Formats: sequence, structure tokens, C-alpha cells
Amino acid sequence: METKSRGSIIYILAAILILAGLISAIVGEMRSPEVAVIYDADNPMSADPYSVDLEFALMDADENEFTIAQFEGQVRIVNFWATWCGPCVAEIPEFQAFHEEYGDQGVKVIGIALDEQGAEIVVPFVEDMNMTYLSLIDTTQKAASEFGGIYAIPTTFIIDREGMVRKKHVGLMSYESLESAVLPLLAN
Repeated sequence: METKSRGSIIYILAAILILAGLISAIVGEMRSPEVAVIYDADNPMSADPYSVDLEFALMDADENEFTIAQFEGQVRIVNFWATWCGPCVAEIPEFQAFHEEYGDQGVKVIGIALDEQGAEIVVPFVEDMNMTYLSLIDTTQKAASEFGGIYAIPTTFIIDREGMVRKKHVGLMSYESLESAVLPLLAN
């Protein structure tokens, strides 16, 4: 009888911990309303764009330093991802295809890998996936912090030509979703 009640207590505690984690994630997103603004591609004036400091520097796989600000005048797609994240890996071909189609039309695709192991794991992964868009590495969460914190990956930000964030998308992004968010900004 005592073993049964210990087992029940363990299940209850596990459920409470899972519930607490979910509530914490939801509250974390709600605490930063300026970061949770979503750009509605069907109604471009429905959301207020907001700014993020884009001057921070990160290294690419070849240890070249880049800032997101240096691509001013282009529509920037900033995608936070990791090699171990299934949805991140699934959307990489979408970003690659988008980069190939629109890269010479004023779009800059920038992937920011959040893997703690850094270049050691990211470089071979980027090569294996044939990722030709800019891939930066953020082992210190510097970029994630500048964007108001990343609570789940993949998370993608669409930044207009003037450097204003027009969309934050948490979760897998399809090619069609990229087009609906980016093409109106290219037309401006």
C-alpha cells in the first residue's frame, strides 16, 4: 500500500512540475509584449513595428565578425536555431530556398545557432546541410538577449529595411510563411 501512494505522489509531483514549466513559459512571453508583436501579412498596418539593437557582433563559422545592422537597407530574416532542434532542422531547406530565390532582391537570411558547443558542432552541420546563407554562432545568448530573450526555438524575426522588427514567429516557418511576411516589405 505504501509503495502505491509513493508512486501516486511521484506522478502528481511530475504533473505539477510540467504544469509549472508551461505556466512559466507563457508568463515569460506575456512579460515582454513589445517582443510578442506579430506582423499580420494580410493587414500590414495591424501591428506596431519595434526596434532592437542590431549592432552586437557575432562570429560566423570562419570566425568573421558580423552585425545584423551592417545589412541595413535589406529586409533581414533572423532565425534562431540549434542543431539538435528537430523543427529547426526541418525548416532549414525552406530558408535555404528562400535565400536562393530572394537573396539578390534585397533579402538577407541570417541563421543564429544557439548550440553551446559553438563552431565545433555548428560548422560541420552547416556544411552537411549545404547552408549558404549567413550562419552566425551565439554561445553566450548575446543575440537572444538583444531580441528580448528566446523562449523556444526555432524563433524567427523579420526586420524591415529600416531596421524595425515587423514579425516574430515562434515555431517552424514554411516558405509560404516567409513569402507572406517578407514580400510586402520588399515592395516598400
